[in-house]
Amino acid sequence: MRYVTHPAFRIVETDADQMSNHYARPLSPAKAEPLRQRQRISVEDKHYTIGRYSVWNGKCHPGMKSAFASAPDAYILCLPTFDAMKRDVSRSRIVSTPATGFLGDVSHFEKLVLHEDRSHIGMVFEKSAMTQQLSELLDGPVTDDIQFSGTIDLSTAKGSRLVALGNLVWNFVDVDDADHLSPIAIERLFQAMMIALLEVAPNNYWPRLTRPVSPAVPRRLKRAIEYMYANISRAITVADIAREAGTSVRALQASFQQFKDTTPLNYLRTIRLEGVRKALADDGDSLSVAEIARDWGFSHMGRFAAAYHQAFGETPSETARMRWSETRQRSTKK
Repeated sequence: MRYVTHPAFRIVETDADQMSNHYARPLSPAKAEPLRQRQRISVEDKHYTIGRYSVWNGKCHPGMKSAFASAPDAYILCLPTFDAMKRDVSRSRIVSTPATGFLGDVSHFEKLVLHEDRSHIGMVFEKSAMTQQLSELLDGPVTDDIQFSGTIDLSTAKGSRLVALGNLVWNFVDVDDADHLSPIAIERLFQAMMIALLEVAPNNYWPRLTRPVSPAVPRRLKRAIEYMYANISRAITVADIAREAGTSVRALQASFQQFKDTTPLNYLRTIRLEGVRKALADDGDSLSVAEIARDWGFSHMGRFAAAYHQAFGETPSETARMRWSETRQRSTKK
């Protein structure tokens, strides 16, 4: 991991092509245009990239609009300090002001509009990094894409702490080279920001992150889960599970939805992915990734690898390499 610095710059009365070229470097290919025809764009900006994260602080004087040609697989956070920004997503518009930040999937953006003299701190988190962080918080796989509601109320106590953390991150990266902390230390600050965002910014995983202790699980649901574990490497269907649990398919699905907030087959995939991850991290397990995957019921390695990466934000081989690296380090110290 290393710092990649996009130097501080000031552009006074530039054209749209030059701005498009600039924003292609830190974020993605984008087409920038002034808000009014024949208007020139003036911008002050600075960017830093550390591993899977980026942060910038900038100001746009006369205002501009931009559209992404091919957006990156990442989430973007904007913490405004002055004036407004509009974001168009799926024919709806979200407005960000100094009291309202926004967080969302860049690939869903259609257009960004920066008002005159708009200034903000922005951050980009690769999706794999956000998924990995959520997986650690849940202590399990992430089976669906993370969907943030878009806006964050920065006027609340928790919102103000997000702003303070954003400024802290910026103050730690925007220093002379001789004063830089190590990239790993800066990465921990970005991880702290991701945890705060997952806990503060409304998203589809809030129920799992904040839910109280579950009520007692019905006997038939327990029997269904026991059957899953007992037949974890076999190809089993919802009908198989319902039959062994002594209930109907419809009742089984309702029970999983009520007590596990998921479907039977999603739950089965979850315990399989968790089993693979634990086996890959086990020092005493010498099986290959493919052998472990098959032991836990995955027969198609391509689909398995994709599901694993989506669930944990890393590939199975990366998990295995971390185990091997830790094992070598311990043996070296002996």
